[in-house]
Amino acid sequence: MKRALFLAAAIPIAALLTTGPAVADEGIVSGVVKAADSGEPIAGACVTLFDLDLKETGSGCAGTNGRYEITGVVPGKYKARATAAGYAELWAYNRGSALAAEVVDLPHGLDFGLRNGTATVRGQITDQGKPAAGASVSLTDQNQRWWSTVLTAADGTYSFDGVKADTYTMAITYGDRTQWIRQKASFPEAETFAVADEQVAVVDEAIAPYGKLRVVATDEKTGAPVAGACSQVEQGHPPQLRKCAGADGVMLYEDMPPFGYYSLSVWGPDGSYRPVNWERVHLTPGETTEFRASMKPAASIVTTVRDAKTKAPLARVCVDTYALPVVGVLDADYLYHCSDENGKLVIGPIEPGAYKLLVKSLDERYGMQWAGPDGGTGDIGQARTVTAELGKVVTTPDIKMDPAGTITGKVTDRATSAAVGGVCVYPYAVDPRIGFRFDVNCSRNDGTYTIKGLGPYQWPLEFASSRGDYAWQWSGGAADRFAARPVRVRPGATVTENAALVPNGSVTGRILGADGRPTFGYVYTYNARTGDIVDWTTPDSNGQYTVNGLTTGKVKIRYYTTSECWYRDAADFASATPIPVTTGQATGGVDLGPCHR
Repeated sequence: MKRALFLAAAIPIAALLTTGPAVADEGIVSGVVKAADSGEPIAGACVTLFDLDLKETGSGCAGTNGRYEITGVVPGKYKARATAAGYAELWAYNRGSALAAEVVDLPHGLDFGLRNGTATVRGQITDQGKPAAGASVSLTDQNQRWWSTVLTAADGTYSFDGVKADTYTMAITYGDRTQWIRQKASFPEAETFAVADEQVAVVDEAIAPYGKLRVVATDEKTGAPVAGACSQVEQGHPPQLRKCAGADGVMLYEDMPPFGYYSLSVWGPDGSYRPVNWERVHLTPGETTEFRASMKPAASIVTTVRDAKTKAPLARVCVDTYALPVVGVLDADYLYHCSDENGKLVIGPIEPGAYKLLVKSLDERYGMQWAGPDGGTGDIGQARTVTAELGKVVTTPDIKMDPAGTITGKVTDRATSAAVGGVCVYPYAVDPRIGFRFDVNCSRNDGTYTIKGLGPYQWPLEFASSRGDYAWQWSGGAADRFAARPVRVRPGATVTENAALVPNGSVTGRILGADGRPTFGYVYTYNARTGDIVDWTTPDSNGQYTVNGLTTGKVKIRYYTTSECWYRDAADFASATPIPVTTGQATGGVDLGPCHR
């Protein structure tokens, strides 16, 4: 017999009730013990409280009205049991044994409804023909309103006495294996059996044998084994099991509990393949289940991170990769690629291409850097370019970490000298599309800002106003990164760089569809000389857009409607038409229409 109920279903309805909390302050546990079937009070029934080590802490017995009382109960966690002649013992909440009993926070009121069962359920649990001593056997009715749990004896036998006539099923746990009769994975699948009054129901069960999982990693293109591939399996909770393959790409997991499903992930050595993640795998008891992971080749970069002075390998140093051309840096710490305890840093799997590496340490003693040709740098233009190739692990020279320093300063209005808050200061061209993090780097109401954790190099600083009323500008009052006056950071010291901002310049216009009517799209502005992104926006319902933060100079615009376009109808940044901008002024009439290339 099968049915589709779930294990977490039911607290009993009539079998256990709680009275009001008023008695809690008095240290009293009281209630009524009744017969579950008739509702009649049971005279002489007794309720006993136990601590979590099952040592008795207090008890009380009922009079003719079935009411009991236990005084002097210290607030805390207990297990509670009700007993009466001719009835099966009952533990809160509606459990048939101490093992199955729930922990109750007392004092408060407790009522019990006892069952006058006269049947017995017994049997033997075996594992590959041998007694399964110490197995946990849980008996529950088909609606899961009542539970009782016992442990098997040395010969694998168990017994439940005082069982009421009903239909039941059982769950068995032996070591790391749990199953329902007959060797089923879950309560909905389990078989049931009927129990009659004054009868003995014999239910034997054999523990399902372990299964095996054979994982084979192969190259998606060639079908060849992926030597050194690794995998992990788990069942939604620890432990996580991991294995790595030899030259044959095979990973064998033995002695696996067969029921439930496993989540399997497979990845290639040193990030050289795209991982196969969270595959669901079901095992067959006593058999070997094979999973073939077809893996897509990727690119990967490998290096070692060291202390620049001592040459000691450093753990917990992370790299953000930026594909060329770099138009802006995200103000975020994704921590995808970090060095291990040996300083080894695997940057992969990634797409093939040329990259710059922005390096950040989780150890505050070391400063951020762009990985340079031989040591760190604060200038992305001086950073090394690493080219990743498909299907290859490219090795790049060691990354050398230096001590950290700090930059601080004050942001003011150039015309009035008033403090300006809400200006975020970055040691690179920031990409505003992810938004600003005002908890770091941004000026407060008094105009002061602080950037911590920079390597001891020369850094160009971008002052990006989040308010839309000041032009974005660079250290030294420069209009772009190429003209910026770099700020030299000193290890373990704080240097000062102030900024006086000029009014915001903007570009406005409409986004138009092929029919000449306003349409939705995305607009991005870039400095025409450096290629750094400055601002982005979307239009209003009339197709009107405004991009802000612009200083005197020229910008180029890229936009998306149904396709990507550069102003005017250009294929790329290099061929886009520059738009002159002046601080404090709006350059209007820059309409963006459909591409005709």
